[in-house]
Amino acid sequence: MIIIYLTEAMGHFHLYHWLQMALEIESSISAEFPTVNGKVDLHIVYEDKKGIIEVKSFTNLKASRRARKQAAAYAKQTGYPDITIAMFAPFTDEHVISQLSVNEVIDGINVHVVVIGQG
Repeated sequence: MIIIYLTEAMGHFHLYHWLQMALEIESSISAEFPTVNGKVDLHIVYEDKKGIIEVKSFTNLKASRRARKQAAAYAKQTGYPDITIAMFAPFTDEHVISQLSVNEVIDGINVHVVVIGQG
């Protein structure tokens, strides 16, 4: 049996493509490669609203906490009141994924972590 795992880059491009399809032509999505922390950011403009998604890969809990703090600092620096982290993780267990998907306010910035399982 051959098992093929999605690579991190493929996940980023699938997310980018899915957002384009979901938001259709009324939106603008631009990818920033690489960002200050070496990961991908997706800047979204939709119906006069702006948002940012930082794309990361899960490595461990400590790095995940650090990623939330870095994302909050980045959002504050760029003038966004909140930021979403789309975090790809090598898990398929829904319980683990839900435990890692958190919302937190850091330095006045709303940080939303959405874990996308792959395995």
